[in-house]
Amino acid sequence: MRTLRLFLADALQFFLAPGLAALLPWRLARRWLRWLAGFGRGPFAEASRAALATAPAHFDVGDAARFAADVRLVWLLDTTDLYLSLRHRDRAWRPWHVQRVGEWPRGGAFIATGFHHGTGLWAFRSLAEAGRDSMLVSARWDRGDFAGLPLRYAYGRLRGAEVERLGANPVAFRPGARAPLSAALARGACVVGVIDMPPRLAPRGQRPVRLLGQRASFPDGLLALAREAGVPLVPYWIEFDLVACTRRLCIGAPLDPHDVDGTLQALADILDAQIRRTPAAWTFWPEWPQWLTDAAAIAAPEASPPS
Repeated sequence: MRTLRLFLADALQFFLAPGLAALLPWRLARRWLRWLAGFGRGPFAEASRAALATAPAHFDVGDAARFAADVRLVWLLDTTDLYLSLRHRDRAWRPWHVQRVGEWPRGGAFIATGFHHGTGLWAFRSLAEAGRDSMLVSARWDRGDFAGLPLRYAYGRLRGAEVERLGANPVAFRPGARAPLSAALARGACVVGVIDMPPRLAPRGQRPVRLLGQRASFPDGLLALAREAGVPLVPYWIEFDLVACTRRLCIGAPLDPHDVDGTLQALADILDAQIRRTPAAWTFWPEWPQWLTDAAAIAAPEASPPS
């Protein structure tokens, strides 16, 4: 019975609810999505419970019920984006309710650097809109990671295929991603990656940063890749209006990968501002307590005086 309930819940949250929203005019779709997000036991209840169990102990999220509903709404928007993208085969299509602020650099490759905050599919469409092919770097996953959750695996496969179509390149999976990423940059394509990876998920090359007033850490792998390829990092982020269900894809100024600590902190500052603006959009709240513990352990040897 529990397996059936999970299957039906996944069918609703990953396929039926966002699929219907993608077919509706957006003014109706946003009402539908906001109505669904208001149900504590509705779509993406699991994600909202996980965020609510952690975030309030580390950040003032305001009204807990509103925060949880906003978490569910962000997840619903993100899944709806996939079906909007599948409906519109032109890689450069972008709807009126997703604005672009700023421009991608013209000529030459770069690493588009984002975060686990927001709805990231629009980065690939925005790059295509600018005439750029792209390659996503991602953690490796397979069917075994989704035992008993076949619809989540199917959704992931569908989304991965759409990212490959939009970028005109296969996804580069870690570990073993360095060679295809370097080759993509060498032929002028852009690499798309996220920088806010905790030590548990990316243990190599973690460097201290300040985030939400705490000592955290970011990995330096994207910066090392950029230095080797002789390209900059270009930050991007999503700003939300969760009442109107509109978004702004913002593109920042290029950052120097040779200034490792300065660039990592600049990226942390961007993420800090966006979490404070829309805390419900950060999907890594459940990672935050262990992240702080691991970051403190990483920083401890640096703080210890030589013996």
